[in-house]
Amino acid sequence: SFAAGGGMDTFNYRYGRANCDASSQDFDNAKPLAANNPFMTNNLGSVVVRKRMTSIGRFSLKSESETNLSIPTFFLALSGSKKPDSNDASANTTAVGTSQSTKNTFTVNDFESTWMNRDMPSRHPRFHSTVSRHDDRFFEETHHVKAATTENDGNDKDETNLQIKAELDRHASETMHFSVYREDLRNRIENMLTSPIEVAEKLWEVKISSGAIGSSGAISKVKSEAITTRQQVSNEIRALKRQPTKGRLWKDAVGDTKPMESVLLFRSHHALADGASIMAALSDLCDEAEEIRSDIEAELKKWKRGKQGKKGVLRRLISRFMRLIKFMMWITLGSARSALYQVWLQLTTRTNPFDAVKQDAEKKGLAMSGQRAISWCDACPLDEAKRMTQILSKASGSNITVNDLFVSCISAAVTRQLIEHEEFMAPVDAHSRKRVARNINVCIPVHLRGGVILPNESLGNRIGAFVTRVPGEMTHDARGGGTPSCPSDRLMKVHQSLKRSKQSPAPILSHYVAKFCSNYLPEQWTKNIFQRANCNACVAISNNRGYKDKIHMNGMTVESAHGFLPLPPGIPIGVVVQSYAGVMSLSVTAEKWAVPDPDKFLRWCLDEYSRLLETAAKLEKSQ
Repeated sequence: SFAAGGGMDTFNYRYGRANCDASSQDFDNAKPLAANNPFMTNNLGSVVVRKRMTSIGRFSLKSESETNLSIPTFFLALSGSKKPDSNDASANTTAVGTSQSTKNTFTVNDFESTWMNRDMPSRHPRFHSTVSRHDDRFFEETHHVKAATTENDGNDKDETNLQIKAELDRHASETMHFSVYREDLRNRIENMLTSPIEVAEKLWEVKISSGAIGSSGAISKVKSEAITTRQQVSNEIRALKRQPTKGRLWKDAVGDTKPMESVLLFRSHHALADGASIMAALSDLCDEAEEIRSDIEAELKKWKRGKQGKKGVLRRLISRFMRLIKFMMWITLGSARSALYQVWLQLTTRTNPFDAVKQDAEKKGLAMSGQRAISWCDACPLDEAKRMTQILSKASGSNITVNDLFVSCISAAVTRQLIEHEEFMAPVDAHSRKRVARNINVCIPVHLRGGVILPNESLGNRIGAFVTRVPGEMTHDARGGGTPSCPSDRLMKVHQSLKRSKQSPAPILSHYVAKFCSNYLPEQWTKNIFQRANCNACVAISNNRGYKDKIHMNGMTVESAHGFLPLPPGIPIGVVVQSYAGVMSLSVTAEKWAVPDPDKFLRWCLDEYSRLLETAAKLEKSQ
């Protein structure tokens, strides 16, 4: 299978190189190489297929710097028991004391087996790509072929699979589990965000570790205690079902049932794909993969039926023509308006509010380049956040979204961080601040496909972004309290600002501007444009919509998932807002000089959320 816009440029044989102009169809229909081919060994041979990289992928290579690498990182935390493996002899043994320590943990072997069973090399071949050493505009994929034989066809397939599986050892590795609660995991995430990937050797990696549940902090204490309680109750029930076995005194029906956790820590270079696409592609590893793909196909069919309706042929043609006219007007007028708004933001935001903080930190020797402050937390139930937005929307006569809600909370936290820095640098009266701006700019990355991979599509970089202005310091920030209406005032201003930008073609425009820069401009120009395009934004906020129910991997439950944003050059703070299994979560990645205490930063976000929740509760009583 070939990526969109891709093609075959060269075959790189193990014992020679040959140029060819074959199409993808020619390659797919090609016959196996003859057994007497002098360029093939008696076992496995290989060819390297070169495919063109997406423009956005190359843009990420050209625009990153040594201290701002473009490497999205996230972790999945699993618990529970794996599916029984009929091929595993230890699964069927009844001996007392038999080690079943791997039954409740996810290992590299499990990852590799699941990868092959889910046919990931065929479904997403780009995972097996590297960036060409000779021309960074191309990926190179190694394909394995077997000399044609008339016997042991099944064995041939097994050998090919084993060779591909062995290559996963370059990507998947097992590490020691985390001993210090949250701190070890925090340090490892920081290392993965700031350490470069040798893209000519691999584009992604996953580190897997297992230990007692709750020991790493990947699963919150509340969730860990709930899982442990459920396990204890289950153990007590199963203890009553112990039965004698032949040749042994007793056999526990479930063996070792101590609650354990496995943490899968992923990172990948943006050249491979954007973070949302990576997480969507990796959902093909979960047990519910077929169900997820069926849901996407059903939504697509529903959308197509809604567009067609029961109109006649002539009416459908007229409707399509009118939609085309509206689309052209939206693109033309919206692009002009977005460009003018971008210029206005550039002219009216000449400096970043955090510039003074960085200068002060450099004078004191505290600005260590490339270091990251990392934290994450579960924020609230998704239903509670939705209910809150409904109440506030009804009261204001608008349509406030959950994304508006959390952008407002994050902007309040950024403001409080700036206030703390100013008071630390030079204590001043709260009403005569010099550096805390009344407005700040935020950058919002947008996935152009809504964070999903459509049927028959593979990985890609389908992402754009826009910058908008939201309130900075407001009355209740300066006074350290204030009236209950202040949080809702901020939320309304944030909603109005985001609404204008989301209804514009700014994300699409930014996507194609990045493609143009990647294809036609020198690398240094691309870096400068990328940094200036953020309009001195203080924070980048990504909103990822996860699955409404918990998913499973090889029978084990994915209890939590958190992603971490790679900081774009010039932006000191990145926040990911994510929903999964009915829970909203937050994660922050920041320069350490900008956010010395990331846990406190997230508490400020939750403080603003609590004030909004109180406001919504009062409005609900009065309605």
